Amino acid sequence: KDIIPARYILTFLIFCGMCLIFGQRVCLNVAMVAMVNSSAEVEVMSMDSDTDESRCPVPESSMNVTLKSKQGSYLWTPSIQGVIIGSYFYGYVVAQIVGGRLADIFGAKRLFGCATFLSSVITCLTPYVSSLTPIWMIVLRVLLGFVHGMNYPSAYTLFARWAPLQERSTLLSLCVIGTHFGVVLSMPLTGYLCENELFGGWPSAFYALGIIGFVWFGFFTFFVYDSPADHPRISTREMNYIHRNIPFISNSKKSPPVPWCQVASSLPIWAVTIAKFCGAWSFICFQSKLPAYLDEVLHLPIHKNGLVNSLLFGALCFSIVASGKLSDYIRAKQYFRTTTIRKCFETFALLGPAACMTAIPLVKCNANAVIILLTSAMALFGLCGGGDVSVIVDMAPDFAGKIFGVSNAIASIPGILSPIVAGYFLEGNKGNVEQWTMIFYISVALYVIGAITFLIFGSAEVQSWGVISPDKTEEQQQKERTISTISTTVTVILSKDDFNMGNSSVVLSRFKRTDSEVSYVSFML
Repeated sequence: KDIIPARYILTFLIFCGMCLIFGQRVCLNVAMVAMVNSSAEVEVMSMDSDTDESRCPVPESSMNVTLKSKQGSYLWTPSIQGVIIGSYFYGYVVAQIVGGRLADIFGAKRLFGCATFLSSVITCLTPYVSSLTPIWMIVLRVLLGFVHGMNYPSAYTLFARWAPLQERSTLLSLCVIGTHFGVVLSMPLTGYLCENELFGGWPSAFYALGIIGFVWFGFFTFFVYDSPADHPRISTREMNYIHRNIPFISNSKKSPPVPWCQVASSLPIWAVTIAKFCGAWSFICFQSKLPAYLDEVLHLPIHKNGLVNSLLFGALCFSIVASGKLSDYIRAKQYFRTTTIRKCFETFALLGPAACMTAIPLVKCNANAVIILLTSAMALFGLCGGGDVSVIVDMAPDFAGKIFGVSNAIASIPGILSPIVAGYFLEGNKGNVEQWTMIFYISVALYVIGAITFLIFGSAEVQSWGVISPDKTEEQQQKERTISTISTTVTVILSKDDFNMGNSSVVLSRFKRTDSEVSYVSFML
């Protein structure tokens, strides 16, 4: 028998797996600063810095370090860089639609483990493929996005069978926080390896993350099983506890047809999808282009660049957890309707960052002020942990998985578009503050659109078409009232579907109905 409960071992290994895949995803964002040869642009910029008010002057203290760090060998323009980074989401969008079904066919453990293993292989191949033409890097990133898109549906299917209701919110929160924690660890590590030329410079960052993935795969294969019944070392006490607290889970692989006509005509579904889309635009844009902004505009050395990125995503992690717990507390005390709680949190999550980004162009080249505003924007955006994280589960618990996949596929489109749009504005204008101002204001506009749409049309009520057996709902509600304080808020950042859980007892009971319909989240970010 395992000394540590099997469900906690599973949670820890999924947490580590999420750290890995997102670390492997964003590694390129920082490494690209060292990979691309922009030394000529730096020389021109430094000569014109005294007269060109559209560019920030290079501080004398960082001049030598900045120039040294820009001697890359790749002649990729901002547009090409945007296409390479954005191509990841071509595969990711497709995976959101098919991932849930593949988890049913191949098994959640097998899909999660193999996807992370393949991701590690692709990460190790990145330095070699990057030496070829850019089209091969684009193909590689598409493949990486596709395998990463398998992790969320498979992880949520595993938790559907392993996570008792009393622990589901906490265990799922840890799973999702792993994605941001991976960013927090990966970006400073990549910056350090790039600047110090340790083990060959920037390629070593990809090799290190790939090797760690191979080691993780061995532990995951040995310790994780698809269900408690399959686990050879689980204690009888834990087995009984899990089964008592997941009373409605079904082993059936059959799932009813989704009423797509009603889904397509549902204003609340479109409201949460638009809110996800608008929030994802800015988040993904700055996750991919922030290292370039800190390097080309504020002229931070690459190791400080990685640390600032880590600071921002660390603030995001803290805010997600805190907002999820706070919203759960308010809901448990029944101070407000769940819909009201979700709308309040989501409003701050979208309008707060909009205010911060409006202020960034006003401080221009004040690096400390910009970093404070960016950190505040990320922390405020994390309030979505108490906002729209699992709204689709609330509205359509019997069809949440498939609807979630389509909604997240739409919300992943900014991953393709935002780096390309940013590259368009920066083409021939790298380091130009005015061009970056346009990028900031586009994000502000989308934040405002998302917040207004969600406030007007968002809902957490169970839709009439969202349940299969309405006559069974009351029975399930009665059982769920005994644990009405249980949190079902899954604190996920970019998969923003926890908006308005109006009838949480219905949502909880129906959420457990079948693991093939488990809601999963695509964190883009």
